[in-house]
Amino acid sequence: MAKRHKYPEYRAAERALVAELDLGDRVMIPIRSLVECSLVRIFWNDFRRSDANDPKWVATPGDHEDPTVHRVDGWPEYGVGHEDRKWSQRARLWMSWHSVDAWHVADWLVNAVSESEPWLWNLDDTGYPKKLMKCGSLDRLVIEATKGLRDRNARMARELVLGPQDEHFVFDLGVGHKLVALRSRLALRKEGSLMHHCIGKGSYDDLLDDPDIQFLSVRDPDGEPLATMEIRNGFIRQFRALANAEPSPEIKDLVAGAAHEFGWQDWRSRPGSRDDDPEYGDEAAVILRDLPPARRRG
Repeated sequence: MAKRHKYPEYRAAERALVAELDLGDRVMIPIRSLVECSLVRIFWNDFRRSDANDPKWVATPGDHEDPTVHRVDGWPEYGVGHEDRKWSQRARLWMSWHSVDAWHVADWLVNAVSESEPWLWNLDDTGYPKKLMKCGSLDRLVIEATKGLRDRNARMARELVLGPQDEHFVFDLGVGHKLVALRSRLALRKEGSLMHHCIGKGSYDDLLDDPDIQFLSVRDPDGEPLATMEIRNGFIRQFRALANAEPSPEIKDLVAGAAHEFGWQDWRSRPGSRDDDPEYGDEAAVILRDLPPARRRG
């Protein structure tokens, strides 16, 4: 596929990092070349930059006040195996600092291969995917991995068929839009995947059986979600659009009719209200601003 790296030590670095990833041959073999041009390349470049400053010692990243310093030259005074010792130690350190991100990227690569993602065949002159080679840092790889896995989850969510026990119609918002109640864990998973927010990650599952709590989804004429709401005891606690953004004025106007019909109130109006709820947004105040007060709960 790709030509041999010009630095002989690169192969020692590759072997060391692959060993530390510890994915097993069944997982690693199909993605080995992708790992080499992504995680291994970043790992190698990180230490090349470090070596330009000090080839013998490296400090723990982000430890500025009293940094822990590690020896990374492979102890050449011990003789044979100097290169392997050097890169094994470096791989252990690098994974201790970046294991969560590295495994996240590896998970993305595994899914990309299993689904034959088109970007895998868009190669540069060295035979590696351009999408990977354009990433010059682990942070950039993580961004690409997060986007790729998010898009995959959204595609899978769209293919998921829910029944009346999972979600049901609540209110006609007008112009083809509607409000739907989310009543199952599966419904929360699908909503979270499509909306790229946390409602589907499990933290709200235990609230589904509470009769005083509603999870609602604003749907467009094609059934696509536009915003998600959490109503507790008739008070609007959360109202979020895609990726937890604030809903547009148009969506707020649509939901105002439902707020008027059901008598929803601002979360800050409830008894014993506190203003420091980290999940509260002031969308309720915007929705309720122009409604007749007689329709609100007393």
